[in-house]
Amino acid sequence: MLALITAAHAAETVRLANGEWPPYAGESLPHGGIGTRIVRAALAEEGINAEFVYLSWKRGLEIAKRGMLDGAILWAPTPEKLVDFLPSETIMSSDVILLYRQNKPLDMTKPSQMKGYQLGLPNGYSYNQYPELINMIKESGKQAIIIADDDLGVKALIQERIDAYPIDRHVARWILANMATPPVPIVVYEPPIKAGPLTVLFNIKSPRAKWLQERMNAGLAKLRASGQLAIWIQELGQATP
Repeated sequence: MLALITAAHAAETVRLANGEWPPYAGESLPHGGIGTRIVRAALAEEGINAEFVYLSWKRGLEIAKRGMLDGAILWAPTPEKLVDFLPSETIMSSDVILLYRQNKPLDMTKPSQMKGYQLGLPNGYSYNQYPELINMIKESGKQAIIIADDDLGVKALIQERIDAYPIDRHVARWILANMATPPVPIVVYEPPIKAGPLTVLFNIKSPRAKWLQERMNAGLAKLRASGQLAIWIQELGQATP
């Protein structure tokens, strides 16, 4: 009987939306990226097998919201998302920075400088809710251009189709390190415009939602206690020049 119970527990599987967001996540990355690795390991600590379905981030979240998947990984637990999801504890933090070109100086403390400044925003992200970016759009007098993903956003900035682009610091480093040197230097606006948690979101309507949330949090606690979580997060900085 004990063997049967153990086997049943080990066979428990959770299906989660994932996407391409190096170095955090990517189907071809080692271990699926650092974020994927942490989620898989935390659930494995609790005897749960994680299966990842790779989709665009916006579509993945929508499918999880409809209940076709158990949840979605690497999302900030914003108020509108908590209507439909239960969040795990923080997997890691994300610093959202603004990239801009050296030939188009940026100073958000000077509203007059923002006139005509063209901002790009990634599709499906919650960056359009950040007060700093809302004010920037207002002061510029121009609507933000919505861009499909971060890779295209950085390219649009280099090609001077936009003047600034918000992006996670590590993602920006990854993208810039894997492309040719831009003709005009790309500059990071400091300090970050937002620092917030990345979590796993579980569909709140699922009868397993609370249980999965508890198991994910318990697994994360074990990874923290062992020191493994800190090691992997430290490796994240080393992996993104």
